[in-house]
Amino acid sequence: MRRAFTLSEVLITLGIIGVISAITIPSLLTKVRYVRDSAILKEDFSILKQMMLSANDDAMASIVIGNNMDEMKNWFNTYFLPYIKVAKVCYGTKGCFPNKVKNSNGSILYSSGQCGAATISFVLNNGSYICMDDYGTSHYGVYFGGISITLLVDVNGDKEPNQLGKDIFAMVFKDNQLVPGGYDMTDEQIDKNCSESCTGNECGSYCMQKVVKNGYKLPVYGK
Repeated sequence: MRRAFTLSEVLITLGIIGVISAITIPSLLTKVRYVRDSAILKEDFSILKQMMLSANDDAMASIVIGNNMDEMKNWFNTYFLPYIKVAKVCYGTKGCFPNKVKNSNGSILYSSGQCGAATISFVLNNGSYICMDDYGTSHYGVYFGGISITLLVDVNGDKEPNQLGKDIFAMVFKDNQLVPGGYDMTDEQIDKNCSESCTGNECGSYCMQKVVKNGYKLPVYGK
């Protein structure tokens, strides 16, 4: 006749299982999110590159970001909206991009909904948040003359950490194509910028170039 487990043995076993689960499950979930977000970012880049290419083929008018919202709305609806499937568009309103965005080192890049508050942001059908804005020469590690369009892409919507290089990545329209943030930077400059120990402004804004070079795998800090 087999001896039954005592209550103490059962409790000890359950305790061991609990400890193992507490260690392994968070790690497993992190890996699942990493794989998912990497795949979504690759998909987003493809969708947005095609959108920009198609808009440019349609002889996209001069950039009107920063003009009145009626002009921006007409510009976006004419040259961009026909080429993407969106769940929602925010014309100068909140709800399509996180209110607060951090740099890779944890400092604040945007607060109080600055990205999208006076421009256009939208949500792709896969849940990614996109903020469209314009910038002058040499922003996000990309050199261009005059004014161009920058897209900030949050691959997991409003979920944390809302941080450049972790779930938010920059893309810039240059020479009739959409290129990754950090496109014109050296590998050394990219590694320095795409780091939690980065100093200065726009830390993490070059990470998209690192993602592309790494086969669309998100950066792992410290490696």
